Amino acid sequence: MSQELIFTNHPGEAIDKLVSGLKPNAVYVIVDTNTHREVLPLLSAMSAAVRSAQVISCDAGDVNKGLDALSEIWRQLNTQGATRSSLIVNVGGGMITDMGGFAAATFKRGIHFINVPTTLLAAVDASAGGKTGINFNGCKN
Repeated sequence: MSQELIFTNHPGEAIDKLVSGLKPNAVYVIVDTNTHREVLPLLSAMSAAVRSAQVISCDAGDVNKGLDALSEIWRQLNTQGATRSSLIVNVGGGMITDMGGFAAATFKRGIHFINVPTTLLAAVDASAGGKTGINFNGCKN
């Protein structure tokens, strides 16, 4: 898998172009409760791929970036029929881009994902850095 950074004022168009090029059999959007409420409606209005995607929502906050939330993402992907040809779009801050990227990298030996960071820290740390991970046993990733 390759990494491409896109800086744009038109995120919906960029997502749709990437999704079109990847040709996934299904698209899943991972958000936290905050981005689900505040960002997802705006992004859905801009992107056909996001609008038609199946949404997986997690509780907000870095405290929720652990095995329980990761297992729930895997469970929902499995229940909703995700395959190695599916695509995940992670929309949120560092918690979502870290955990969503880790979920994508480890689900069925890895599926494509797109990070749509909603904070500057997420854009620099998790997205541009390519970092993925979860917190475990009291230790930050």
